[in-house]
Amino acid sequence: MRLWGALLIAWALNGLAAQAGPAFVTSGEHPGFTRLVMQFDGPVDWKMGRALDGYVLRLQGERPVYDLGKAFDLIGKSRLAAIWADPASGDLHFGVACACYAMPFEFRPGVIVVDLRDGKPPKGSSFEAPLDTAGPSAASDPAQMSQTPAPNYNWVDLAASHLKEVTGATLAATLSNADTNGLVVDPALAALRTSLMEEMSRGASQGIVDMAKLKKQPEADMGKMDPSVLIHLGETPNLIIRQKGAPDQPLTAKGASCLSDEQLNLPVWGSSRPVSDQIGPERQGLTGEFDKPDPDAVTRAVRFQLFLGFGAEARGLLRAFPLDLPDQHVWESMAHILDGLPDPKPAFAGMQDCDTAASLWAALADPPQLPSSDQGKASILRNFSALPPHLRRDLGPRLVERFLAVGDIVVATSLRDAVLRAPGDPGPAIVLMQAAMDRAMGKPGNSEAKLEPLATTAGPSSADALAALVEQRAVLGQSVGFDQVQALEGYLKERKGTVEAARYRHALVLARAASGDFDRAFVEAASTPETLGPLWQILAQTGPDSALLAHATLADGATPPAEAKAAAAQIADRMLGLGLPDQAAVWLKLDDRAPNLLDARIKLAQGDPKAALERLQNDDSNPALLIKAQALQELNDQSGAADIFAKLGKPDQETLALGRLQAWDVLARSGPDTWKAVASVVAPQGGPAPLVSSAAPNPVDGVLAHNKALVEGSAATRNAITTLLDSVKAPLPPTQ
Repeated sequence: MRLWGALLIAWALNGLAAQAGPAFVTSGEHPGFTRLVMQFDGPVDWKMGRALDGYVLRLQGERPVYDLGKAFDLIGKSRLAAIWADPASGDLHFGVACACYAMPFEFRPGVIVVDLRDGKPPKGSSFEAPLDTAGPSAASDPAQMSQTPAPNYNWVDLAASHLKEVTGATLAATLSNADTNGLVVDPALAALRTSLMEEMSRGASQGIVDMAKLKKQPEADMGKMDPSVLIHLGETPNLIIRQKGAPDQPLTAKGASCLSDEQLNLPVWGSSRPVSDQIGPERQGLTGEFDKPDPDAVTRAVRFQLFLGFGAEARGLLRAFPLDLPDQHVWESMAHILDGLPDPKPAFAGMQDCDTAASLWAALADPPQLPSSDQGKASILRNFSALPPHLRRDLGPRLVERFLAVGDIVVATSLRDAVLRAPGDPGPAIVLMQAAMDRAMGKPGNSEAKLEPLATTAGPSSADALAALVEQRAVLGQSVGFDQVQALEGYLKERKGTVEAARYRHALVLARAASGDFDRAFVEAASTPETLGPLWQILAQTGPDSALLAHATLADGATPPAEAKAAAAQIADRMLGLGLPDQAAVWLKLDDRAPNLLDARIKLAQGDPKAALERLQNDDSNPALLIKAQALQELNDQSGAADIFAKLGKPDQETLALGRLQAWDVLARSGPDTWKAVASVVAPQGGPAPLVSSAAPNPVDGVLAHNKALVEGSAATRNAITTLLDSVKAPLPPTQ
């Protein structure tokens, strides 16, 4: 019995071990480190060491099954790039993508914690050495051999064993045997090189690997080579391979390095203390012994000027103290951007989607480069919110305007909110920004309520407010007063020869059109082609017929101007209403998105009812049915026209169609009273009694009585016809 009991206990324990649950892996992000927690069913014997791509955790004895489903739920991939279990050895691999080190410890029996900490590992750390052996081999497990094919070249194991062999030797000594192209020809790595070339070539042939030829680097610049390499695999995110110890450096879409946040950390280049307390210390010691510029002092002074938003002053310092500073070209670009000037040597070109402050400065540059990715937009919002309040107020309206121009209301709203969070009086520039936001969000009333007080108040922003107000009123088809036109003329004269002149000339042209002076507006618009589009729209919407005929009537063979494309359909509609279908047809050709209904109306007015029906064959709307009925009448299909008029609920039009069809029996039975009286005269036999009897005279009554009845019936018929003619209105032209 004791033997059987021992066997049962052993069997139960063995079953429990076989059915043991998986080892769960969870994680968490903390300042300075990423923590990973492995929870096992019970105490484990473990050790950890270095691998070529990070670290390896190995357990002694039976290998566990790892549940990695929640490993990345709470962390990104800035430190831990990947985590996987080797199907052959059972080792847990940690792919590291940062300049950091692993510090594992056992929290309690069965719980192992691994911290990936920024920086260099402690000297003598045992976790930095490769593990002694490659772990259990899958070759000893027949089942594993049948499930997992052996790779052609296990470069991880070979490289790990190779590193073990050369432990203590320097890397330079290991790689000293190189060919003339700088490629390692160590026999131990020859198979690795061949395998990588074959696999990457296969990937390139299948279209899942993009390869780019590296630019040849001058020998003098070999030490400055970017330590990062960008690899793109199909639709997967970009993978960045770095040399050991290289910092985490984001890349642009084309593989160039993004400027880092450390290089663009403008918020720390000054403080919230009064400027008068800072400007003196920040400009001290610009020159040292023998009047030589001090690089550190010049750097500090230039950065402080940029912090204040003084671009011209920062450029002046760089000219006054010529030094070959590493970030000088970056500061010069920032200085041009702060002053709203075009940058002759843009330092932020192509960096609009970077995950650093470079994306913000790329969007502020002239010309701007706005991001297309969510990462770039989030970076702009993050770095803009970190700017000091005075720069947010200065740069915010410009940035909001650019995102509104491309229709990105979400980002523009977030930027506006970041500006409004700054304490103190926002100032007129922010009021203008809010008015532009209201206008973009379909609230012209709110926009006008903000612009009108500002436009009538003396100050530097009144001109900008008036220009914005006039543009809004003109585009909405509202009138502009003559006094506002005169004010804009004065503002334009003041800005002649400046970069602002074009904007005020645009506003003046629209103001002239909105005030009714289209002749002068078109003359002045010749020098500002970008104004012609809105000008044609104003003419189409609110211009009088005389102005429309004067400026939109085309000579034979002429084509409409391309700038009028947005207003072409509306001009065609108005030309059709004026009885000029041929002019309408020419204008309609300019707009390839014009509605078929308008095209059908033009075709009908041009005498082509078949083409009108073809345009509307799939349109059953009421306006389309009305055009179809008119086209059927032109084709003498009065029955089809009458059916459509009946469907539309237009009895008068239906009766006219039945009259043209000579459906007297129908009209005599169910037509209006005015039609029944006439239709009964000509109705076929079996219909209502006619007004005039055609029977032979009754001998009793005599011939005179019969003739009298004929005269009375004829008079009744004539009166009925007269009443019918008086009640029927002349049909409208088809073009109406």
